[in-house]
Amino acid sequence: MEGFLEALRRQSFRRFRVLLVYKPSEGDRTEEVISRYKDKLDLEIIYQDKGYIEEAMNMLFSRADSDLLLLTDDGTVPSSNWVEDHVKSHQVSERGIVGNNKTVRKIRFGLAERIYSKIFEKPIDPRMSEYVVIIAETGLWTYNKNVMKSGNVVKTLGLSGYNMSVKREVYKDFRLEEMTFRGAYYENYLGVHALRKGFHSVLIENCCETVHLERESISRSKDLNVIKQLYAESVLSAYYFSKFYKVNLKKLFFDMKIKTMKWNMKDKRPESLAAV
Repeated sequence: MEGFLEALRRQSFRRFRVLLVYKPSEGDRTEEVISRYKDKLDLEIIYQDKGYIEEAMNMLFSRADSDLLLLTDDGTVPSSNWVEDHVKSHQVSERGIVGNNKTVRKIRFGLAERIYSKIFEKPIDPRMSEYVVIIAETGLWTYNKNVMKSGNVVKTLGLSGYNMSVKREVYKDFRLEEMTFRGAYYENYLGVHALRKGFHSVLIENCCETVHLERESISRSKDLNVIKQLYAESVLSAYYFSKFYKVNLKKLFFDMKIKTMKWNMKDKRPESLAAV
């Protein structure tokens, strides 16, 4: 927490306010650390007494009222130009959400995978056809295997909540469904909301850089049981997106059948089984 707050204190762009959602737990020293920065940062604590990630994010969305809302967590150490970079990146009016494209995986998909994708993983919204991560007709998020990941700016729903910025027009009327424990892929819901309002979500190279500490958390883990829970929660996206789009349940059924058969035949990695 102290490294995070110190990094905010050293930002090149100074006109910002810090909203900290804090859920007290026995024995933690969070408030003690925060107290040392009350005269160094324009800082407000938002106390959370129940719920998990979605409830915390909704408190932020309702309390914030700035042109731009930057999202991160205390496991992140932002670069000195982090706020400034995010502010400049939103000068392009069509950008509703911006993140750093180090999170884009450089994956090359084979012909069979691209054909499969055209059958079972068409974008649920035609405006996602240029996105590298999409919501498929099945209601599940997936890689768009027919789009090449090139250029320093890519459109995507594959955002990371510890480093992204959101225009007021996107976040102010948005609330997450309070339906999960681990908040699996909540960024996708926000990205689709932005798209439906006429904005795009993008990742930009060499922008808004941070160092993110790799550690166990409620939404990131190497524990297979946690991975199973995260994927189980992510499948709720089919329910969520059925409110706005026609979800193809028949394709969803066969997609899951085929992926399970594929694992049984040759994959055999426990991480893949957890995903299935």
